Amino acid sequence: MSALASSSPTDGTPQRAVQAACCTQAGWITGRFHLSTSQAFSDFLLQSGAFLPLTDAALPDRDAVLPFFALGRDGLRAVAPDPAAAGIESGGTRFTSPWSVTCLLGDSVVEGQIDFLTNQRLSDFLRAARGFILVREASWQTLPRTSEARSKTRHFPVLLVNVAQLVGIADAEVQRGHGHPGRLASPSETDAR
Repeated sequence: MSALASSSPTDGTPQRAVQAACCTQAGWITGRFHLSTSQAFSDFLLQSGAFLPLTDAALPDRDAVLPFFALGRDGLRAVAPDPAAAGIESGGTRFTSPWSVTCLLGDSVVEGQIDFLTNQRLSDFLRAARGFILVREASWQTLPRTSEARSKTRHFPVLLVNVAQLVGIADAEVQRGHGHPGRLASPSETDAR
């Protein structure tokens, strides 16, 4: 057994399994992460070292399920965990507001909503962004490379997007739900006043 496979705690710390789909350059990999019941899922992603231990792993275009797979954290584009098992709440807090965004990840686009402090702009939020950004009501879509290629779309209640893998992020063209009060007035709106 490899050192990574035996790295699960032997001190009796209660563990929970979190089923997840992981977007990588090689495609989507599914499996289970195992973390302490007291650990936040986002903390697990950031503090588990260069490789994340994944059990019952299904690799792209492979039939066999691997009992253990060491998933390189830096190669993760995004992770879609089971929100209940990951302990991710369905909405933000009373101090945050949802804002619709579009994220470019090399060969795919993610659209959804992020939560950040009310009266904050996206640029302010991104200045401090590290690790993974939580995108709710996420729609992931491939970008076809040829006119014959078909785009694939997947929907997730939550998707954690790796900041290091982002090509860029922007305000979505259409804001879903209620708008965010942090938007600055455009020059044309200012001139009209």
